[in-house]
Amino acid sequence: MALSIVLMPISAALVSTFVLAQAVLASTPLAVRITSDVADCPSSVKVQSALRQALGDGERSASGWVLSYGRDPSAPAAERDASVLMELVDPAGRRLAVRRIPVSPGYCGAVATAMAAVAERSLRTLGWTRGEPLPEAGRRTNAAESSTPTAPKRLPRLVVGVGPSIGTSPRTGTNLQFEARVRVTGPLCLRLGGGLFAGSESQNVGSGKASVSSRYFTAAPLAALALDSLELAGGPILLLSFDHGSTVGLTQGSSGDREVLAAGFGIGIAVRLSPRWRISLGLEGLRAALGANYFVDLNGVKTVVLPPSPWEGIASANLEFVAWP
Repeated sequence: MALSIVLMPISAALVSTFVLAQAVLASTPLAVRITSDVADCPSSVKVQSALRQALGDGERSASGWVLSYGRDPSAPAAERDASVLMELVDPAGRRLAVRRIPVSPGYCGAVATAMAAVAERSLRTLGWTRGEPLPEAGRRTNAAESSTPTAPKRLPRLVVGVGPSIGTSPRTGTNLQFEARVRVTGPLCLRLGGGLFAGSESQNVGSGKASVSSRYFTAAPLAALALDSLELAGGPILLLSFDHGSTVGLTQGSSGDREVLAAGFGIGIAVRLSPRWRISLGLEGLRAALGANYFVDLNGVKTVVLPPSPWEGIASANLEFVAWP
């Protein structure tokens, strides 16, 4: 009985010491900030614990290194819960490592450990060693530069952009162009756009004048390729313009509408400024495929006016925003 009375205070002291040590450890800042939309496997607590064992403690900053993980939106719905996609992002917003890690119930701790190991190996390629502050963005040794593997890049799901465009035909002319691009699957994307302002053209006809105003819209299935800080895209493009023509000063004033369809090919390059903002340049060449002519009665003769341009090109420069993800 006396032995039990002696052991009880010792056990209570050991438990108190363990709880206090855990509380102190939890309050110690971690060098890498963790963000996740996964609540169960692995939990952020398990990932934090694994990172602490792999990297140690350090100064935590909201603008510093970030490890984010979640379900891969590009994976098929039936397989989305079978893995997590993790990214290690440096203070400048560049992805140092991107990995897809399988997840199995009951092995959440192993998944967290694997994520911590990827983070540690990636940081070591920059010349970092345990016990030192994490490297600043862009700082890497020459050996690290030659041995660091290029992380796979993902195409964004939705990108919207606006910017000036210059067309060689009056119907496109100098305009302000709006575009939205959706990634359908893999590298295949669908881009929709058009000019925000109407183009215009006029022609003197006898003692009068014929004029036409045009608005155009484009649709393009593109194949895109994401590189380190660039994205390349190219593919066929369709341009549909809606024209309204009218005449003044002629014996019989008239007006009419027509649609002109042009087809061609376009290429583009986008330069990433930040995780959300990009600058893109595009060049398109098109040939008129379908379209009616405008006619006026000039001294009893049916005369064609303002025919659609058989060939045209469009150059554009857009400021783009990556809306998702």
